Amino acid sequence: MLTSWRIKNFKAWQDTGPIKLAPLTVFFGENSTGKSSLGQLLLALKQSAGPGVMKLPLDFGDAQSLIDLGAFAQNLHQGQLSEPLQFELQWRLPQPLALQGVGQHEQLLVDALRLQVCVLADAAQQPSIQSICYSAFQHQQELLSVSYCRAQAAEVQVQIYHPQVQNYSIAVAEAASPERFYQFPAALQLDAPFLAALALQTQSALADFQVLAALRAAPKRHYVWTGESPQGVGRAGESVVAAVLAASAEQRQLQFAADQLEQPFAQGIAYWLQQMGVASDFSIRPSGAGSGQYQALLKNHAQAQEVNVADLGFGVSQLLPVIVQAFYAQPNSTVWLEQPEIHLHSQVQAGLADMLIAATQAKEAGCARNVQIIVESHSEHFLNRLQRRIAEGVISHDEVALYFCSRKGSEAQIEALHIDTYGEIVNWPENLFGDEMTDIAARALAAVQRKRQQHK
Repeated sequence: MLTSWRIKNFKAWQDTGPIKLAPLTVFFGENSTGKSSLGQLLLALKQSAGPGVMKLPLDFGDAQSLIDLGAFAQNLHQGQLSEPLQFELQWRLPQPLALQGVGQHEQLLVDALRLQVCVLADAAQQPSIQSICYSAFQHQQELLSVSYCRAQAAEVQVQIYHPQVQNYSIAVAEAASPERFYQFPAALQLDAPFLAALALQTQSALADFQVLAALRAAPKRHYVWTGESPQGVGRAGESVVAAVLAASAEQRQLQFAADQLEQPFAQGIAYWLQQMGVASDFSIRPSGAGSGQYQALLKNHAQAQEVNVADLGFGVSQLLPVIVQAFYAQPNSTVWLEQPEIHLHSQVQAGLADMLIAATQAKEAGCARNVQIIVESHSEHFLNRLQRRIAEGVISHDEVALYFCSRKGSEAQIEALHIDTYGEIVNWPENLFGDEMTDIAARALAAVQRKRQQHK
């Protein structure tokens, strides 16, 4: 689970400052305030750590990539080529990790990692890794720091803070440089397997990061599934039916609500569609024997006939990938949802909060899934329901992190919203959802003036 994120010199952000990430994290704010770019860089890191041969240590993609951010130089804040792009990511490991061969220690047991990277544009305006630093923690105590700096390219520095202090260096192969942003250059010392272990943990954390875009794919009358198990529902939700079919084929059963037993995957999706007042029933069935094509069918109410999702309102097709992705995600993964409330009625927007709370608390095979949900939203109804559930004790305020993004001139700014145990936001920012009272007062005054004119 990601616990902290920070960016410097990227798009609208000169410096986000440390952003604490909770099991349920929500970013609110005006349009074009940098909310989406917080997730875009994470998605670029994911594709940079993915399989395949890379020409650059940091891959901002192209038209065929998971994400296409354009040229590296175009993404630097205000085009500051002389300033480095820096980012810092911290995460909690699903299981304690034993780092082998660290100094005089046979192994160091750690439960959290932090990665800090500095990238500068070279003469060709391509990304060049200037420094990589890993920190390893156990019970929030820093045990180890391992760092590479281009200015001292001949070695990797190792600092052990606990249980005994020790500093030493590992020689780097001549002219070696980081092949990827999270990998140290090839070391001459063969008995330092912890260097590769740190890189593998970064790969794993980013592989478990999924993003569902704000603009989801339009519904189809027929979906093709050939038996594969997709990693997620797809960036635009295009694999939503394949995900449901794969989960059903694997006989996955989850606890879809705190007061329920675990149930089959498709049945749980139907439960939330019903709870949110969208459909009373949901199923996926073959279009014809051996065709490999399937239909997603729903009922508007209990007495209605089944209807193909393509024949229903557009909102249902936009909601379905959100629900499926929240529960389909593998345990210990992170799901980033861009404006999940788009095309949804206010009542359904409020229900999203209940569904996402349940997704962060769900169990599978009797074990907590520990799935983290990060949301970009403009929905006041979503926030109101979330505040209510905190006040009711359904979710602790410590398990929620709220942020408000805004602009001051060309600079994006981010402010943590402090929510207490009763669901109250103690530092409610100005114009979080527009100036509602001004509109109400202006409407009342206009009505009075028109009535006076009519009486005359």
